[in-house]
Amino acid sequence: MAIIGIAIFTSLGTWQVNRAKEKQILQDKVESQQSKPAFRLNESIDDIADKIYMPVKAAGKYDPENEILIDNQINNGQAGYHVLTPFVLSDNNSVILVNRGWIPLGKSRDILPELTSPAGEIVIEGKLAKHKSKPALVLDNAINIENKVWMFYDEQLYAAKTGFTLLPAVILLKEDAPDGYFREWPKYDANVTMHIGYAVQWYVFAAIVLITYIGVNLKKKEQDNAASNE
Repeated sequence: MAIIGIAIFTSLGTWQVNRAKEKQILQDKVESQQSKPAFRLNESIDDIADKIYMPVKAAGKYDPENEILIDNQINNGQAGYHVLTPFVLSDNNSVILVNRGWIPLGKSRDILPELTSPAGEIVIEGKLAKHKSKPALVLDNAINIENKVWMFYDEQLYAAKTGFTLLPAVILLKEDAPDGYFREWPKYDANVTMHIGYAVQWYVFAAIVLITYIGVNLKKKEQDNAASNE
């Protein structure tokens, strides 16, 4: 049993080490992407998946009529929304959502915050990112597409609501850019140290089992030797 335990704990530790290596590669890739110069989205929509995390510039105009608010966004302990506004690119009419930041909840959920958007053609700057994943458990009626407030973003439902063919990414509006709300985007963290910590934990468990096994067998051997000398 001790050998099985040691093998299991050691394999778990090695698995966590490998996960840490994978996460470090991802962390390095993200940091490399973020350090690159901003690219012009209007000219690079075909390979957008390869440009996630990169700084981006885009020319076009906002469509405030199809703006949605993502509920349950907390900032410094205060509830609020993230403002997602569609941005129609110049020249090709492709559409990408822009997260313009956080806005606090009003006195009542029945009273939505007043939002403003610049009219006409503008150039925005930000960082290209993936949309947040949907919750693992989703009720069939979790989102009413007729409402402005959504519990989470669902690309298929949003496309059905708007008729847009959406680019598979979101622009996080630059923190000091105008025409947005509170923005303090978190730095990407692949949790490399967490996996290293788990690896150390499993290796310690393996060592404890090994030391215990050796100790028990040494004691048994001493007892057997003592019994044979009597």
